[in-house]
Amino acid sequence: MEELFDLVMIISPILTIVDLAGIAFTILYMHFTAKHRNHELSPAWYVCAVFFGFITLMVFLVKKKNFTAPDTKMCVNCGFRFPENYNVCTNCGIDLPPIDVEEKEKTRKYSKGFGIAVIIIYIISGLAGVGLGVATTIAVFDEVEYLLDDELSFYDASDRIDVGGVYYDKKGNTYENAEDVLLYDEQGRVYTYVTEKKQNEDYDYTYYDEYYVRDDGQKYFAYDCYVTTDGWFYCDKAGLLELYTVDTSTMTEEELDTYYNTLIEDQVPEYRYYDYPYTDADGNIYYAAYEASWNAQGQLIIAENDIPVKTL
Repeated sequence: MEELFDLVMIISPILTIVDLAGIAFTILYMHFTAKHRNHELSPAWYVCAVFFGFITLMVFLVKKKNFTAPDTKMCVNCGFRFPENYNVCTNCGIDLPPIDVEEKEKTRKYSKGFGIAVIIIYIISGLAGVGLGVATTIAVFDEVEYLLDDELSFYDASDRIDVGGVYYDKKGNTYENAEDVLLYDEQGRVYTYVTEKKQNEDYDYTYYDEYYVRDDGQKYFAYDCYVTTDGWFYCDKAGLLELYTVDTSTMTEEELDTYYNTLIEDQVPEYRYYDYPYTDADGNIYYAAYEASWNAQGQLIIAENDIPVKTL
């Protein structure tokens, strides 16, 4: 019994240090991950991390998927977010902060490093404090690692619009999962979304390459895939498409007011719209393949700025 007491006296301060380190690494991981995605965490996140460390981390890993992509800018005045090619807030009219590429890379590395540290700390704490078995520990580690690795990919089929709880493709077929929606080209060929898990040897982490695979086996990198306004598959392998922007320089004061009011209305949750359309040199409009959504009649559901809206 005395030996057990001595062992507890030795382990207790170690566990305390481990727990404090876990809280610190959790806070640092959340901070740099949010910062990399141009999101400022409220003080409540940090307070919850102190009192409910592991639970707060799990909630954060789920919620962070709703944060904006790293290549966006946020207005410091109104909080609206814009693509990186925007220089002025269309809501306030003030200059948007420039994107510091080096700073973005630094925060990404910090996020990844503290994420790994959090995993290690919680494994040590779990083994020493709770006595988890090896199998349970590995399962928890793999699940947390998968969630952390998910931030390496911002391709998200959940951006699709569901109609009555299901997703439609151009031919009116229904799907329960957004990523299962098939795409078609004008020649009638079918494109299926697939992922390939890979390992980065330099940074020692896993990531996923994402493709649309044609029915003849031809693969197209997911970020090069779009749909036309008619809903047909289009691959921009040469990278010629550019983000669609509205030229406000020739608008009258009344037209500007109408346009800005439309942007404000876009923030209403009930108003469903794509993030941003793309355009080619001829002015044709395209939408990212992972956002492409159709209604039951096979009509593409689109809406953004002055792009026409087709209702559900």
